[in-house]
Amino acid sequence: MDFKLSTLEDIIKSTSEEPKVEKKEEEKKEEESKEEEKKVEEKKEEEQKVEEEKKEEEKKEEEPKVEEPKEEEKKEEEPKVDEPKEEEKKKEEPKVDEPKEEEKKEEKKEDEEGPKVETKEPPKPPREPEPKIPSNFKPQIEELKKLKEEGNNLIKTDLDKSIEKYEDAYKKSSELIPKAYKEKEYNEEQSLEIILLHKQIMSNLALAYQKKGEFQKSIDLDQKIISSDPHYDKSYARLFTNYLNIGKPDFAVYYGSLLKKNFSEETKEKYKDLIPKIEEEEKKFQKEIDDYKAKQRSETIKSVLKYVIPFVILIVAVLIYLFVFKKNSPSNLGENVTRNLTNNVTENSSQMNTTLNNDTDVD
Repeated sequence: MDFKLSTLEDIIKSTSEEPKVEKKEEEKKEEESKEEEKKVEEKKEEEQKVEEEKKEEEKKEEEPKVEEPKEEEKKEEEPKVDEPKEEEKKKEEPKVDEPKEEEKKEEKKEDEEGPKVETKEPPKPPREPEPKIPSNFKPQIEELKKLKEEGNNLIKTDLDKSIEKYEDAYKKSSELIPKAYKEKEYNEEQSLEIILLHKQIMSNLALAYQKKGEFQKSIDLDQKIISSDPHYDKSYARLFTNYLNIGKPDFAVYYGSLLKKNFSEETKEKYKDLIPKIEEEEKKFQKEIDDYKAKQRSETIKSVLKYVIPFVILIVAVLIYLFVFKKNSPSNLGENVTRNLTNNVTENSSQMNTTLNNDTDVD
């Protein structure tokens, strides 16, 4: 029995192994056929390449030979292109920030815990303003006062030196003025004193220029004074006289009228001698305005008459022609002839009738 079992097992094994062997042989054949096909294709490609090379050689032989530049000349002609280095390439490549492990952990925690609730921080208390320290202007103020007094003492004796003193004081005061305006709130006394000194120095310098005959410089300074303080009466009085000296009475009358109208009676008493001059100039200026207006009217009338008079003459001539010369026109002559003929005929007929009526003889 044992023998029989062994033989059966051998038969089963032999039957199972046979198909495996056949499969392997088929695979080998397929591989060999593929390899042969590849070899055939490679040969064909090589033959095609050989044929193309032959054709190119034939074309080159047919074309005229052109001297090819040497390799050294080619190298010189070819522009050098700096190839980017590997380090630069790496720099140029955009870096992608990969999420770090810590960020990943935080994201996981957020997913587990849920959305966070933003807690607003309490507003910070406002900062207290730093204490402003007033600057000490006393030495500068004393220096300005000293220069102003020196100029005042020299204005009657030596005008040029007084102008030099005033100009020096004006430069120094104009440098201090912006600081004085900044510190006006917390350093009121000194800042106001500087502003007043600056105005007085400008006024004195304008007076000195007026006395010297430099009227335009005086006008410029007085204009600056009025722009900062429109109630400074001395500037208006000087502007009136300076504009008259320049030959601009219209501006002089303007500033003189402001001095006369906008200031109190106390200030007008200071300028008792000047106010009658202002009134005279106002009358003169008004008269000039009236004369100018009358002149304009007369010119306009003349210009109108130039065009109107010839037109009127033409109309009169036409009317005269219509009413006088129209009677002797040929059309009127024909009308007169017909009228005369009709009158003659009527007269003859009337005479015949009268003769017939007068014949009383009977046969």
